[in-house]
Amino acid sequence: MKEGKSNLEIIKDYLDGNRPIIQVGYSDDISLQDRKEGEEWEDSKGNKWIKKNGVKKRLSKKAKIINRKICKACNADTRWGNYLDDRVWPKTQLCYDCFIEEETRLKINGTWELHNNIRDLKNEKSVLSEYRNKFNETQKWCEENKGKPLEFMNEDGTMEKWEGDNSAEKILEDVTKDLDIINKRLDEIDGFIKKLETEYESKSKRNNKA
Repeated sequence: MKEGKSNLEIIKDYLDGNRPIIQVGYSDDISLQDRKEGEEWEDSKGNKWIKKNGVKKRLSKKAKIINRKICKACNADTRWGNYLDDRVWPKTQLCYDCFIEEETRLKINGTWELHNNIRDLKNEKSVLSEYRNKFNETQKWCEENKGKPLEFMNEDGTMEKWEGDNSAEKILEDVTKDLDIINKRLDEIDGFIKKLETEYESKSKRNNKA
């Protein structure tokens, strides 16, 4: 999902016949031709990109320089580390050395696979929760604009109006369906996480006693 995606962009997706929920996930496998002009995304290495004039361009790392990226294990500032730190910190909040140490510890005590599964589910939950917040806002907008013409003020001050069969009611129907999908998946994820965390804690205790 594009970071900071507005309700207007979500509504335009629906009007263009696109179901935004289809793009749920944190993978960068979506082909460039399927991305919209001006769309921003982050790849699995934490690098940010934008589609401009039909080509993929890497965004400036100024935000990374401003924001501290502290390893939660050793408190090192990974901004001044190497490319390996840049690869692992966005998903783990660990520097590369601490990441390897943690992975080794988990593999030794037999909880590595459980830990990875829990982490992946939490990443998915974070993405879906952001979607839910945006879709709730879009749903509210549709409910408030039933029966009204679809008109929006663009950033340049021009008025944009959609004609035809598209309506707030139709968008409301679609976004409500997608919210149902999101909520069901979030409930599933919470159940999976709870089960895996219980198994993880039990296995960790057994291994610590051994």
